[in-house]
Amino acid sequence: GISTPLVFLGAYLGYKADCIEYPTNTSRIPRPIPPQPWFMGAIFSLLIGGILPFGACFVELYFIMASIWTNQYYYVFGFLLLVYFILVITCAEITVLFNYFQLCGENYNWWWRSFITAGSTAFYVFLYSFVYFKQLEASSFATYVLYFGYMGFVSFGLFLMTGFIGLMSSLWFNIVIFGSIKID
Repeated sequence: GISTPLVFLGAYLGYKADCIEYPTNTSRIPRPIPPQPWFMGAIFSLLIGGILPFGACFVELYFIMASIWTNQYYYVFGFLLLVYFILVITCAEITVLFNYFQLCGENYNWWWRSFITAGSTAFYVFLYSFVYFKQLEASSFATYVLYFGYMGFVSFGLFLMTGFIGLMSSLWFNIVIFGSIKID
C-alpha cells in the first residue's frame, strides 16, 4: 500500500532537486597514484574503520539480540537512539579521517573506499553473531539456517546504512574542503 506512493514522491522530489555542483574542476586525465604506506591499504582501513563504530555499540547489540533471539523484552529505546547517534557520528568521523589521509596521499579514489570503510562495521556485527550463537541452544539445522540467514540480512542492511553514512560524510567533507580553496 505505502510503497507505490513513496516511489512516485521520491521520483518527483529527485527530479526537482538540483544537481550536485563540485567546487573545483578536475582533469579528465587521471594522475598516477603514488605508492601508499602500509596503513593506507584497503585491508587496514577496513579493519580499523569497522572496529571503532562496532566498539561504540556492541554492548547495546547484545541486548537487542537477546530481545530478538531469546524472547526478552527490550524497553530502553531512548538509550538505543543515543547509541544510534553515537554509531552515526563514529562512522562519519572515521570515514572522514581515512578520506583525509587518502587525499593527503594523493589517492583520489575515495568513493568506494569511504563506503566500504564505514560499511565494514557490518562485518564485525556478523562476526559477533557467531559469538552470540554459542549462547543459544541450537538443536537442528533449521536453527542454524534461520539464525545466520537473518543475521546475514541484518548485517547487509547495516552495511548499506553505515556505508551510506560514510559516503555522504566524505562527500560533504570533500565539498567543504575543496570549496574553501581559492583558485586564481
